[in-house]
Amino acid sequence: MNREEERETVIARLIVNTRRKKRPNSLIEIANDIVWLQEELGSLEVVSEIIGISSEMLSKFLSVKRLSPAIRKLVEERKFDSVTIVHLMKDFDIHAQRLIADEVIAGRLSADDMKVLVPLSKRLPELDINQLISRTQRSKNVKVYILYFRTPPEVQDTQVLERRFEKVVGKNEIVSFTVKDTVGTLELNSTGLRKFRQAAKEDNLTLRKFVDMIVQEETVGRNAI
Repeated sequence: MNREEERETVIARLIVNTRRKKRPNSLIEIANDIVWLQEELGSLEVVSEIIGISSEMLSKFLSVKRLSPAIRKLVEERKFDSVTIVHLMKDFDIHAQRLIADEVIAGRLSADDMKVLVPLSKRLPELDINQLISRTQRSKNVKVYILYFRTPPEVQDTQVLERRFEKVVGKNEIVSFTVKDTVGTLELNSTGLRKFRQAAKEDNLTLRKFVDMIVQEETVGRNAI
């Protein structure tokens, strides 16, 4: 097989592997193909155009290379095969990756659970990985209430904004807090929602206007500096 034929084979294999839920190859093999094609074509963006999948998604497949060797071996053996889980595991240390992998393989942690675990680990860095996993697993039976809000462009320190919400409901009542672009998402448990409603009522505001007031306080604070 010459170079051009090999390139066409890799492209065809990647198209199949990135468009099917049941992939013929492991995430390790897919990542190797992406790296090979990236080197062949010059950039991940070019690979993205040819394969027809975003470079962001391709980067998620490449996350497997940031796992510890022992965890990569499990992925290679397809003990677990979720690109979402692999992508979200990548920033944990070796010890945490091992514990997460064990829970995933045992069926006690899912991709959706990982979407809770990661922001929880950032919000509560004082908790160890066992505590974070336990808290995530317990949250499956807890109702979550979601509030969306817009953040002005000048609000750049989202941690300060998050602390403003924590002052209202308490750190433990926030399930997750994220800001992407200009859209914020606040997830509260039932106790957090009750506290939030009470605080809004004391200010004679609706929940929406109360959220906006908290966000605007951060904007005013920055403008006053």
